[in-house]
Amino acid sequence: MKDGNNTNEKETEYLSSQERNKLLWSLRSDFAWAGKKIPEIVEIDNEEYMLRDMIEELGEIDLLSPDEIAEIRALIPKLQEKAKVNEELLETEELTVAEAEALCEEATGILRAAMDLKDRLEGKIGEKGASEFKRMLNTQKLVDEKRWQELIKSLK
Repeated sequence: MKDGNNTNEKETEYLSSQERNKLLWSLRSDFAWAGKKIPEIVEIDNEEYMLRDMIEELGEIDLLSPDEIAEIRALIPKLQEKAKVNEELLETEELTVAEAEALCEEATGILRAAMDLKDRLEGKIGEKGASEFKRMLNTQKLVDEKRWQELIKSLK
């Protein structure tokens, strides 16, 4: 059970180098976005995007119009850049634990949104997309396990 003081500590305690590295490592893994919640609103270049609603609405449309395709193609690099900015802030700024966790959570959610949009453009929705995702996730688990074993060896 979480203690109310734990929240206060995260808001005032600054991020240690070890915690920073842990967050960066998880953010940089190939499937950091898996299972993450897409942010409801994201501001990019002084423009707000209702990201979660946009992705849900696009999922309900069978055939995208040329305008929708163009909008998605323009948005994906903006999302990737926003996630990269968050990663750079996480890497370089003096942050509290709460601020760092929020940046990491937002970045992974944005990456998930970008992947969902890419999948929508490539038609990877439904069973084919799900089976491909499971295959990729299993591959990533193996890669992560190997990295973990290498890290343990290097610490000995």
